[in-house]
Amino acid sequence: MESLPCDLTIVETADECIRQLSERTFDLVFLDHDLGGEIYCDSSREDCGMEVVRWLKKEGGKHGGFIVHTMNAVAAAAMYLELSALGYRVTQATFGSASFYRDLHVMLEIEASAKSVPRKSLVEKINAYFRSIRSGGKG
Repeated sequence: MESLPCDLTIVETADECIRQLSERTFDLVFLDHDLGGEIYCDSSREDCGMEVVRWLKKEGGKHGGFIVHTMNAVAAAAMYLELSALGYRVTQATFGSASFYRDLHVMLEIEASAKSVPRKSLVEKINAYFRSIRSGGKG
C-alpha cells in the first residue's frame, strides 16, 4: 500500500482559513460558524465561518469535503446548503458527537479495520486537537 502524507492545518479565524484555502488544496476542511468563543453570531459578519463559504462561492476551489461542525443549527444548515450547491462533499455534524466522528471516518474513507496507517494517524491528530479544546488546551 502506498504511504500517504497527512498534514493537519489549524486556523482560528475566517481570514486565516480563506488564506489557506487560496494557497493550497485540502482533502477535508472542518468548518465552524461561531468563532472566537462567540455563540450564535450573525452570519452576515465577516468574522464567522459563513464568510469562508461566501469566499468559496465567489472564488471557488478544488477542495475535497467539508464537515460543518458548528453548534449553531441555523448557520450550519445554511452553510451545508451553500457548500452542497457549490458541488462539494459536505456533511453537518455537531463537534464531538458520534455522528461527527462517523462522518470524519466516512469523509476520510477509513474502513472499520483502519489499515491505512497515515489516515488513521490523521484521525488521531484531529481527535487529540479536539480533546485539547475541550480541556482548555491541557490535553
